[in-house]
Amino acid sequence: MNLLIVYGTTEGQTRKVAERMATDIRGRGHRVELLDSAKFTPDLKLGHFDAFVIAASVHQEHHQEAVTTFVFAHHDLLSGKPSALVSVSLSAALEGHGAAARKYVDHFVSLTGWQPRMTLLLGGALRFTKYDYFQEQFVKFVVMKGEDPGPEQDHEFTDWNALAGFTDRFLATVG
Repeated sequence: MNLLIVYGTTEGQTRKVAERMATDIRGRGHRVELLDSAKFTPDLKLGHFDAFVIAASVHQEHHQEAVTTFVFAHHDLLSGKPSALVSVSLSAALEGHGAAARKYVDHFVSLTGWQPRMTLLLGGALRFTKYDYFQEQFVKFVVMKGEDPGPEQDHEFTDWNALAGFTDRFLATVG
């Protein structure tokens, strides 16, 4: 089987998620290619892929514009073949914020009209070591809504076991 993982990332965590999925899929004997949605070109030929995974992070309640553009451009192909969405957000990891994470996916699906076969809400990461003062304050008081994220160091909330299980289930539905 030949799969394409298209990802959109802002701080690198979703790229890490896509790379982990690709490694797991290759380990099961399948071919997989990764595509950064920021490098998407409209003339890209995708018909030779058997299945697709779209992995996108959420910032300010929306998935990346480049991912949205990719899904719009290839809506018919994504709808006609097995496809899945991995939505990476802090809301997916924070207790009591699961409804917000689901709302981001519902909005994305409504906006694009694409109905992925499977969806995973996956926790992202905080990269305090890369934030300037204003980004740090935004994360603390808007994203975390005053909750203390702990020491101002990087925090990874991604559940790698949940990702591996999702990958297994998706591969089972494909082939």
